[in-house]
Amino acid sequence: MELFENRRKKFLRSLLLLFPVLFLVIACILFTAGVGRTSGKTLLQEQNALEQTLKSCAVRTYAMTGEYPEDLSQLLDDYHITYDKTRFVVEYVPNGSNLLPSVSVIALNGSRKGGTAS
Repeated sequence: MELFENRRKKFLRSLLLLFPVLFLVIACILFTAGVGRTSGKTLLQEQNALEQTLKSCAVRTYAMTGEYPEDLSQLLDDYHITYDKTRFVVEYVPNGSNLLPSVSVIALNGSRKGGTAS
């Protein structure tokens, strides 16, 4: 029977006590990375959905009236479309009454479809 622990046993015991803390830190890092990646994908999906919705509503307006909406506010009012203006900027450029307007949605937080914006 040993009355005193040697240095190696003390080190192993302290390492064994730190294992749960180390495991918890690694689990938190992995969780945070997963949440960040998921929220980035969600933002991209919202951006794509808004852009597709605006384009399809413009085409629907053309099918019903024979001309595309003159501006974005007309399109938003006619179809009761709402979006978070703090997260997205919508660029609507009409190309004439009988040409499909250019619609693009840009995320404000720096992520953008196809890459990152500065």
